[in-house]
Amino acid sequence: MPMIINILIFLVGLLVYAGYGIPGLLYLLAATLISYGIGLLIPRRRWTMWLGVGANVIMLLMMKLQPVTGISLLAVFGISYFSLQIIGYLVDIYRGKLQPEKNLFRYALFITYLPHLFVGPIQKYDPKLFDDRKITWDGIAEGAARALWGAIKKLVIASRVGVIIGAISAAPETYCGAYALAAMLLYSLQLYSDFSGGIDIVLGISRMLGLRLSENFDAPYLSQSFQEFWRRWHMTLGTWLKEYVYIPLGGNRKGKFRKTLNLIATFLVSGIWHGIEYLLWGVINGIFVAFGTKLQTKWKHLNRVLTFLLISLLWCFFVWPDALTAGKMVLSVFTTFNYGAFFSQIGSMGLTLTDWIVLAVASVWLWCYDVWAKPVKAWYAARHPAVKTALICLLALLVLVFGMYGIGFNAGAFIYSRF
Repeated sequence: MPMIINILIFLVGLLVYAGYGIPGLLYLLAATLISYGIGLLIPRRRWTMWLGVGANVIMLLMMKLQPVTGISLLAVFGISYFSLQIIGYLVDIYRGKLQPEKNLFRYALFITYLPHLFVGPIQKYDPKLFDDRKITWDGIAEGAARALWGAIKKLVIASRVGVIIGAISAAPETYCGAYALAAMLLYSLQLYSDFSGGIDIVLGISRMLGLRLSENFDAPYLSQSFQEFWRRWHMTLGTWLKEYVYIPLGGNRKGKFRKTLNLIATFLVSGIWHGIEYLLWGVINGIFVAFGTKLQTKWKHLNRVLTFLLISLLWCFFVWPDALTAGKMVLSVFTTFNYGAFFSQIGSMGLTLTDWIVLAVASVWLWCYDVWAKPVKAWYAARHPAVKTALICLLALLVLVFGMYGIGFNAGAFIYSRF
């Protein structure tokens, strides 16, 4: 029975993926087949690891550098995620941490597993991932609740915030100062709701199928420093960068100065992974991670507020992808004091009073869940199946009633699926 389900997962995933373009599907299958073969060769011909890693890095770099080079390549959906998984797989074999996978179907199923090609997580290869699993009622109930909670984050919170940010970012000459600050603060909420919501949907669907993928978030906005934030945000990318970039560069083993350079270089790679236009964002984050502890106070709540504000200001590169415009908008926060105009026009930013109320209630709910996630999960796990079913129905109803759909709202477009 598990094998039949695995075959269905594989075939359905490929059929859906084909909808994003047949050439992209052919590239995904070719990358899977070639990396599988290279993995088998590495123990006997170790230099082949560099061939496999180099090919994936070059292809990824060429796509990320396209805005600069002008070279238009094949647009491959999910390449940022499956390329890192392939690189990690090959390097782990080279290091002796992993034996080459001899079962082509098992390896292909892992690389092409559709849900995590949208937004991650970036999974380390586990040959038993699709074998050691059971589909149970508890798993279905847990997965369904998590997927619906992710849909609430995406469709109830992120979609509403996106309306405001879209209006502000479309006219930077008009909306600066207080508007720019509001856009950056709200983008923190939108990005987190959108990205973690997508991850919740992926992990929820996977849990329903009996799979346990890696967690990707741990209430990051409760962090007291940049270091802590990047340990709790996009954790699988952070782990990948640590294992395959930071440690090979020397990590913290070669003195403080070298450690600082290694941190900045690692975040430089992170910036490039997001796109060439985010290179400066990566470098600045690396500097804050290296020296951010000097900004900490003895009051933990103040540290959380300061960290949130600084992180939000750095999201400017995501709100306005042009670095010059982003810099001007941050500067305007400290030079243009138009808060009166902002609060008088807040009702004309695309949301009705009802939408604002729904957004406020859902945002408070999100914050409360992040603070008390563990006891909430424990409470839910201990409930009777009838209670779980009722809660799942309630969550589904909330998504249907309060989710933002229709023209201008693409439910399948997650922010991090474009990186």
